[in-house]
Amino acid sequence: MNKIFRCFLVAGWLAVPGLARADATNNPALAAHAQDLVVLQGEKLVSFKSDTFLNAPYTVLYFGAGWCPDCRKFSPGLVEAYNRQAPGRNRFEVLLLTMDKTAEGMLKFMKVEKMTWPALAFDKMEGAEDLKKYYSGHGIPCLSVIDQTGAVVLQSKSDQDAAPVLEQLQRLLKGKPSRPLEHASSP
Repeated sequence: MNKIFRCFLVAGWLAVPGLARADATNNPALAAHAQDLVVLQGEKLVSFKSDTFLNAPYTVLYFGAGWCPDCRKFSPGLVEAYNRQAPGRNRFEVLLLTMDKTAEGMLKFMKVEKMTWPALAFDKMEGAEDLKKYYSGHGIPCLSVIDQTGAVVLQSKSDQDAAPVLEQLQRLLKGKPSRPLEHASSP
């Protein structure tokens, strides 16, 4: 009898961390779109497996487009900040929400800028009103940094302040006190 009880106890103990990890991936803002994400692989976009993507403490929703000169100017800095993270231990993820006019434009933008993060598939953008609500409406590039609950932590308010928002995110991740988060707002 004690042996059976110990087996149940050990099985329960082993199951609890798995349950906690499952809860940690339930980002309500992104979970509904997990099957609609694509990532650049070689010269084409392929389905993206989002299991670890949803675990990051913060997600940068990047509203941008290849036709936008300010986006092309800003993107290399975002790519650099993203790539500086320790492999497999991302403190933030990025999700491209394209403002390109065609799927080919989105693909070209991701290739030219060397984006290794996922994007919402071009054909899914039209119906993604729940994600579009995070767009500040003040031009692109627009960054909306959300936490695991979908709450906006930082947000750009013009097409010229994406870099300062990225800088604020870097300070937040380093645990350094930051200037007042004047960009924070709820969608």
